[in-house]
Amino acid sequence: MALNVVSLTDILNSDINEEEVKDFLFTFETIQSDGISGADDVEQFIHYKAIEFEKLDISRTYLVFSTYKEKNVLTGYFSISNRPLAISKKNFSKLSNTMKKRLMGVGHRTEQDSYEIKGFLIGQLGKNFSLEAQKANGATGRDLMAFAQSKILEAHKIVGGRIIYLECEHVDKLISFYRDHGFVELEDYESINGYAMMVKRLKQPK
Repeated sequence: MALNVVSLTDILNSDINEEEVKDFLFTFETIQSDGISGADDVEQFIHYKAIEFEKLDISRTYLVFSTYKEKNVLTGYFSISNRPLAISKKNFSKLSNTMKKRLMGVGHRTEQDSYEIKGFLIGQLGKNFSLEAQKANGATGRDLMAFAQSKILEAHKIVGGRIIYLECEHVDKLISFYRDHGFVELEDYESINGYAMMVKRLKQPK
């Protein structure tokens, strides 16, 4: 199985008209998993926000394609942005001393006495569960995470940055998945959306 990663910007700048782009973005379908309600956000983003965010340079979305009966099939996507992680004074005070020391080694305090770390946000990471995508034996969650981190490392070489971070629901299955990929949860931290925060130190491979 060969997977192909294509920038949404490149597609929008091609000879494919925007309505056609919207049509294949709507081939993305998610499923509800036990205890995980954020799947709707993943679907809503690719259907209604991805193109707008691309045009406004808020984030970059990458589509992952496989093939089925010689046809390109959207099997997943991820969205990333170059955005610092801002931790409020209140949230920073809740962290363990060990975590504070780790974060202070990569970030700095702001004039508002919050804490800021330069990095990259993985805003969305989603697998397509449509019938066609499943027949295409498409991308796994591990594939999508590997592609996302690869793109971030490319950007890191050019502009720098200290961490990769993301928000996720307080669900053991999700947190375990991200831990398997080297992320650490900021314990007792809760984002304004009520989500957990997962952080990983950025390092170029030797």
